[in-house]
This record gives sequence, C-alpha cells and structure tokens, in this order.
Amino acid sequence: MTPNMVARIGLLCLLNIWLSTFSSPLLKNGGGSRFYVASNGVDKMRLDSPHRPRSDVPPEKINQKNNPILVKLIKQDIPSKKMTTYYGQVAVGEKSENVINVLFDTGSTEFWIPFENCKGDNFPDSHNKYKRTESFKNKFNKEGLPTLLEVSYLSGKVIGFDGYDTIKLGANLSVPNTNIAFATKIEIPVLEEFKWDGILGLGFENADSRQRGIKPFMDHLKDENILTEMGYKNQFGYYLSDRGGFITFGGVDNRLKRSPEEEVMWSPVSTEMGFWTIDIVGVRKEYAPDVVVKGKQDEVVVKYEGFHDGGKKSIVDTGTFFIYAPKRTMQSYLKDLEINSCEDKNKLPYIVFQIKSKGIEGIKGSAIIELVLSPEDYVIEYLNEENWTRECVLGIQADEQKEESHIDGWTLGQIFIKSYYTIFDKDNLQIGFVRSRKEKGNKKREDHFKRSFLNVRTKRSNGSARRRGTYNGPLSA
Repeated sequence: MTPNMVARIGLLCLLNIWLSTFSSPLLKNGGGSRFYVASNGVDKMRLDSPHRPRSDVPPEKINQKNNPILVKLIKQDIPSKKMTTYYGQVAVGEKSENVINVLFDTGSTEFWIPFENCKGDNFPDSHNKYKRTESFKNKFNKEGLPTLLEVSYLSGKVIGFDGYDTIKLGANLSVPNTNIAFATKIEIPVLEEFKWDGILGLGFENADSRQRGIKPFMDHLKDENILTEMGYKNQFGYYLSDRGGFITFGGVDNRLKRSPEEEVMWSPVSTEMGFWTIDIVGVRKEYAPDVVVKGKQDEVVVKYEGFHDGGKKSIVDTGTFFIYAPKRTMQSYLKDLEINSCEDKNKLPYIVFQIKSKGIEGIKGSAIIELVLSPEDYVIEYLNEENWTRECVLGIQADEQKEESHIDGWTLGQIFIKSYYTIFDKDNLQIGFVRSRKEKGNKKREDHFKRSFLNVRTKRSNGSARRRGTYNGPLSA
C-alpha cells in the first residue's frame, strides 16, 4: 500500500519499439513463452510447447533442496469494497511471544505493529497487539530521546515509537534486532474490516527513515548477511492465487512458476523515490483473434488497437489491490474498458505492458519485456451478498489521487501480481516476472489458460490496424 495508493513475453530491441505494432500478435492466454529479438531487420520467433498444468500438490509439501523460505499468505475477501487483501504472520520476540498479521508491502518502508496500549476509533480490539518481550529494546536519538513514528496514508495515519525486537518468518528465518515501530494510535478505517494488524514495509529507505535512523527490513537482512549465511540470496518473491499465496525469501521458487523451466524476465529498478520502481515504456490493446476457414487454411484475423506511452516510472506494489493507470491514459486510450456485466469480459482486450528489460546477453542495445493480462486476469468477479448474484468490476482503475505525482506512471498491484510470480532482487536492483503456477482446482480458469494458437506467421501491413496471418492450427488444449 503506497501512501497513495497470457502470455507472450517478448524481447525486442528498444530502437524497434515503434515497430511493435507489426509484430506477431498475442494469440493465447497462458501458453508457452515467445521470445522475439529484432536482428538485422529480421524477426526470429520460437514457440514453446503449450502449458501443461502441474500437479496440485501444495508447494510447501513438495520437498526440494535449497527452496526459498515460504511464508504463507492468507486471502481475505472484502465484499463491501469489492476487493481482496492478502496477509501473512510474523512471530515477534525471541521466544515468539507475539503473533501478528502483517501486510507485506513493497510500496512502503515502515514496519509497524500495534503496541499493547494501542487505541484508535477504527481499530477494533479483535486485532492482535504486541506485548513487550524480554528481547525488546528501545531506540533513542542522539539526544537520548525516543524516536517517534508518524506516517500518513490516504486512508489514515499511524503514530508510535521506534524500537527493536526479534522477528521470525516461516519455518527458519529469524531476524534479531529488527527495527520495528510500535503503534500507539492507529486511525485507518479499513482496519475495521481488514484482518491484518500492521504493515511490514519492504521498500527502500526514504527521507523519514533516514531522519529517524531506521534501517528498512530488507537492508537489515542484507547488511547482517542473514539470508546469505543461510545459503540464500537477498531476494523475496510474491505469489498470489485464488486460494491465498506465499511470500518467498532467499531466491526464486520454481514450484511457484507455471512450469519449472520457465525463465524469469528481469527489469532494472530505480530506487531514488523509495519504491520498487520500473520503466513501463508502452501499453497497448489486443483483441482475441477470429479464426476464419478459407480454402485449405484457416485465416487468423487479429484486431490490434494502437500503442500508448505507458508513463515512465511505475511502482510494483504488493500492498495495493488494484492496478492504477495514469489518469490521462484511463481517460483516453483505455476509456473503452467498461464492464456492465460479467458477460462483457468476452468483449474486452488483452492489455500488453511493455517494460524495460536488462537486455539479452550477446545482443547490443536495450530490450523490453512484454507482459500480458487477459480479461480473465484484470476483471474481478465476486458474489453480491445482498442479492446473491455474480458481478464483475474492472481491476484497472484511474489513479485519481495522484499522490505520487512525481512518478507519473502506473501502480501494478495485486491484480497484476496474481498473474506473475514477481521476484524482488535487492542485490542486483531488479524485479523478475514469470507466469504463476495455476491451481488445478479452478477448472474453468485452467481451461482458459490451456487454450493456444500455434504456428502463426504474420504478414506485416503498415496501413491497417487489422492483421492477417496464416494459421496452421489446430487449436490445442
């Protein structure tokens, strides 16, 4: 939660970004990855095999050596707000005396939990509160006075004081002397319904943390070599599903990928604003293809609409539920994204995000990653408990608040991350994306992800937004 708050992965030379209008279209949701490299004016294409669903054995029960540390995320639906939140548990104290539910948030730096005397008009007594332990330590400034926390969100504010204690995550990650802010007053209305008690910020240091002498959580893990001494990397990942999810510490967990052999695509991170920020260089819409039988071959007709500048710096935010688009983009290029009933999903386009990549070894110039969301990915379906009807709303919204006006880009929240297992690399300052493992239990969604179009050869046309190509089929499932 910032203070505001299918799959083609393509690689293209940045100089050819404007030629993306004429590259082979997205023709499936969730099939094998496609890699494109522009070299000497020739596009080379490799089609991987279609996705084969993996076993439904829970990842935490698959025994493999050197797997990252798993922290389970619990899913909570909030029907009144037409949204969902995910939270996990941390044990606080050398003897794990306190168990606190926290929101793991890449969009903020502060790590705060409610203190035992915490009050708040919107903070019910049902929330867990920290009780002072033997391993608790106060934090003082240079004048010998306690350092204080006061952080404001669009949805409220938190007041408290800083200290230290040991926290434990998952089965075996113990982090002594962790900087924690202990909240004595919480005024955040959403906590009347949300079950998480506090926030564990995973962002970078900012002006406030520097002034208070606070070391952000991931900085602390890195500086104290806590993960590396256990044989892990200074990375964490975020995986979401229809049933819950995991946050992983220490590396990439292949069990959470759509298939273990899929490569993670990395994008460089900018940190100067305190967020995990990447460059979205473009956004475009593509519509599902029509297959028309014509003679001995099927003809694939794909409707393609435009290319839109995506804004520059954009936040990948595990603490935000929706995808927030720049207001100018939502009011112009994406203004036709409307849904009045769940049946309207069939009329909506695929949204292709073109993100700056770290490039490809052996190829000069920059490159981009194309990450694709289908309507199934960005439309939220829920049950209206008043009349027991199925309703749908868009998971992409305009950024009306524009709190991060200096960023002027997108906020990719949990709606986006649910489609891509997302890895945050502290050492190399990069974010990795790979298609998420889908749960076998959701038959309807699984069938949707298994459909694919194979061997499409596109004929380029500079004068039309509709493109035709030969289709050697058949459609596979």
